[in-house]
Amino acid sequence: VVVELVPGAATRYGDILAGYQQGAGDMTKGLLGLAAIHQRSDITQQVYNFVQPLSPGSEARLLAGVQVPAQAAGVAALWEPLSHLLPSLIVKRRPVDVLVDCGSLHSPYAPLPLIRNADLVLLLTGDHLEHIRAAHDAVQTLTMQLTAARPYADPRWRLAAVVRPPTSQRHNSRKAIQHTLEVDTIAEVRHDERVGAELLGRRHLPGGYLRSAYMRDVKVLQASIDQQLSRPAPAARTGHLSLPAGYGEAAHVG
Repeated sequence: VVVELVPGAATRYGDILAGYQQGAGDMTKGLLGLAAIHQRSDITQQVYNFVQPLSPGSEARLLAGVQVPAQAAGVAALWEPLSHLLPSLIVKRRPVDVLVDCGSLHSPYAPLPLIRNADLVLLLTGDHLEHIRAAHDAVQTLTMQLTAARPYADPRWRLAAVVRPPTSQRHNSRKAIQHTLEVDTIAEVRHDERVGAELLGRRHLPGGYLRSAYMRDVKVLQASIDQQLSRPAPAARTGHLSLPAGYGEAAHVG
């Protein structure tokens, strides 16, 4: 299930309904309709009525996001219930993978509950200095959010970066970016303007797309995500609580 929260959040080519689906998708099936239901009833079963095929014949499903960022205020009440509902979705008696495009971390009404409950958070960054600086700040914010959700787990175990250079020219290597961010930088999806232009407004994949360098990078990214998710969880962290004077040494926690 693909959940798209903010239009154009991850790609310059616009949101899925307007771009990839050329406006052929059902605009009533998405977060806006689900938010209206949420005002008067439980969305646990209703959510299945608001997803649609990502493309004809595809098993993937889309929960469409808002059409303009200003609509985010109207669906923000969904973040908390969805953060508990999406991880437990069952389709045909099988659990499903859920990908959520959360848009900009600092946007108004950012879906922080969904980020806090995610199995893995991917931070997309460019390779210019200003991109890396912004990503470094985002890592600090995400670390705080993930720590709040699971205080005794290492927050960076659930956080990784993906480099998406905006042009074919490289400015900083993936290794250098990982060193600066201090989180696993698991893949680089190289700039491919031709493939991006071909995908704009296409309902079907263009010829040669599956053999493109872009698609090879996406497959590497997919394998890297699987590897991150399959790692054994690290041991719980321990901490100390400072006690008032007279109580001896600090109490051990965890």
